[in-house]
Amino acid sequence: MKSRIFLLFLLSNLTTSVYSQDKDCSCKTDLTFLDSKIRKTPAYKVNKEAYNTSYSKIAKEVTSINSVFDCYTLLNKLLISLNDNHSKIYGVDLGATDKVKASPDELNNFKKSALFNAYPKPNIDLDSLRAVLNSKTKMELEGVYTRKNYMTIGVYKNEDKESYKAIILESESDVWQVGEIMYVLIPFGNDYLLSIGGSTPSKRLIAYTERIENGFFYFMGFQKDISETNYAAKMPSEDTYYREELSNETTYLKIGSFNSWYPTLSDAEKFYKTLEGNLNKSNLIVDLRNNGGGGDRNSDIIYKLLKDYAKKNKIYVLINHRTVSNAEQFANRLRNLENCKLFGIRTNGTLAYEIKAESYTLPCGNFIAVLSSKKNSDYLAFESTGIEPEITYDMNSDWIEQLKNYIKSNN
Repeated sequence: MKSRIFLLFLLSNLTTSVYSQDKDCSCKTDLTFLDSKIRKTPAYKVNKEAYNTSYSKIAKEVTSINSVFDCYTLLNKLLISLNDNHSKIYGVDLGATDKVKASPDELNNFKKSALFNAYPKPNIDLDSLRAVLNSKTKMELEGVYTRKNYMTIGVYKNEDKESYKAIILESESDVWQVGEIMYVLIPFGNDYLLSIGGSTPSKRLIAYTERIENGFFYFMGFQKDISETNYAAKMPSEDTYYREELSNETTYLKIGSFNSWYPTLSDAEKFYKTLEGNLNKSNLIVDLRNNGGGGDRNSDIIYKLLKDYAKKNKIYVLINHRTVSNAEQFANRLRNLENCKLFGIRTNGTLAYEIKAESYTLPCGNFIAVLSSKKNSDYLAFESTGIEPEITYDMNSDWIEQLKNYIKSNN
């Protein structure tokens, strides 16, 4: 309780970029336009009541919004009520791209831009805040998190007591400044967090589904104890598609993407071709960790191979929070095969809807709304819930080694 009171005491007025004062361009203008597009989506038809309730509340809040960042946060907050995690708002400005960073002049110009200065800087004593957050246990969401040789952030409860903020405590980045709010984290669904803030390399405004457990950001890789290994994401190869013979009885396959466009699709087709007639061992590990999805045009090819393989052999599938979209659908399809089990941790919970190039630039020109236009009813129950593994793995040791030991003990 004392820590909570102290944190609230530290919070005061924010300094950030002001929203346009043009009478025809305000956050309310963007909200009204966005609402007109949302009401045409399949997710709205499924979640109409929840959305309308949220919209009524946000329509009242929007009148007091006067900064780009606060507007961006509010618009993404509205989308939570759709229970459609493909639909998001993004910044129009791409920020500090590789091209910008390669030019000292362009980078200096970026540092004078509205986007560079869009992130709030609360008037907080960072040393005092850090001391409070360092007292948090590993299992608490609040605390100090680091990405080695890059950045340290402090996550603390927001004034509304319903969300969290991530503030930069140390930075080796050339675009992020100490004292900036990098993310607003809003809980939703099955212990997920909607992370609303900036891209770590470019500072572009982005939103994505995060999960923080056991001292780890499962998506962005921040962690409380940098001496620990994030085994949920540790892979044996950086290649998108990779095969390794682990023993005389077990083959390992990494399937890192279901991107259905060339050149990735071409790489996938070539890899899958090498598997035809060459999966001869009785156990097969299919690693879908960090597979951000794609489409059936890719995943259907290997599904047919694995469906035939599973008739006489066993398949062991690894999943994690970064198993997303079509990769989640694929994991669920495999789970329904005979002789197949899932291992790891719950997936991202972003699989019931699809994006079909439906995007809209909002009237004030700051944001792009990317909205889904296709619903897959078979996966509605898993949206914001995720695909659960039959056997959950912890972070104490390498997951492939854990799975190898499981296979040995159960054969």
